[in-house]
Amino acid sequence: MTTESEKTQMPHGEALDITKYPITTNVFTWSPASIFIYLLLHILSFLIPSIMILTFYSSALDSDLITNWWRILLILLDIMVWWWIYLLSSLFLGKLFLIIIGLIHKPREGLFKIDKNDRDYYFYCLRYTIKKFIFWTWNNFCFPWVSNLAFKVCNMRADFKSTMFDGWSDLEFIEYGNNIMIGQGAVVLSSMIIGDHLLIKKVIIGDHVVLGGNSITSPGTVVGSGATLGVWASTHIGQVLEPDWIYIGRPAKKYKQSKTIYEESKKESEVGTVRRLVDTGERAPHAVKRYVMKDMVAIAIDNLETLYNKWKESIEVKNRKELKKKYMKSKRKIKKKQIEGL
Repeated sequence: MTTESEKTQMPHGEALDITKYPITTNVFTWSPASIFIYLLLHILSFLIPSIMILTFYSSALDSDLITNWWRILLILLDIMVWWWIYLLSSLFLGKLFLIIIGLIHKPREGLFKIDKNDRDYYFYCLRYTIKKFIFWTWNNFCFPWVSNLAFKVCNMRADFKSTMFDGWSDLEFIEYGNNIMIGQGAVVLSSMIIGDHLLIKKVIIGDHVVLGGNSITSPGTVVGSGATLGVWASTHIGQVLEPDWIYIGRPAKKYKQSKTIYEESKKESEVGTVRRLVDTGERAPHAVKRYVMKDMVAIAIDNLETLYNKWKESIEVKNRKELKKKYMKSKRKIKKKQIEGL
């Protein structure tokens, strides 16, 4: 039986059960306005560093290389500065365009007809055009934290300590918590296709959450703090994952509490290393030679015989040296007496 929370109202008032729909990606189409905005952002972002290059080129590199030879050495620094200016320009202009479009039509959640005549869908495509431009530009930067900065510019909460650049994320209506990790190939969706409609529903990810590799977080999902979504797992639309639980499967179901897994691993470490048998799935103890640092007394006890032999050998070497010394001394005395007798 479908509850009211599992239904989304169609534009004409008919209820639609969205829990039975397969998980799909969102939809985006290029309109003439989208193409114009995309090209305009590229041109304006490139125009600002170009003006600086043309303005300072003649003064920076004139014909007198004797006095300005040091400018040649700084050409790589100049290129880095121009690149930075291009990146910052793209970020500033993208944010400016987002503000303008947001003032014309405010973004909102819901189920919208995939039709350019639908204003919600039309402006969704315009916003997505700008955000694609920002992310495609900044994802080519050498530092991973720039993706987190781009999320912030696109009105999505994200901190700089989270690892988010290995997965794929929608670009709006997502709130990321602190110290989260998105595994490689993981997908976080705030929008998806429902028939000939586009569903947009906010996703909330709590603090210290781990989204496993190739997992799928569907629109409307709320992930509690400390929860883990397993590898290849997927949530259904509007699913709530309780804090400090591990979820696995498709759709995601409770597996174990994070605390339980921690206690089990702690017990295993106390008992010894345990291995799982492939054929039966049972766990069996596995003897592993551990290398533990011991103090000098323990080493001496374990190797007493070796140490005694080494000590005995050192005494013998010392005695031989003493005997050799005495022999050489007596030899010199005999030789001296022979010389005096002559």
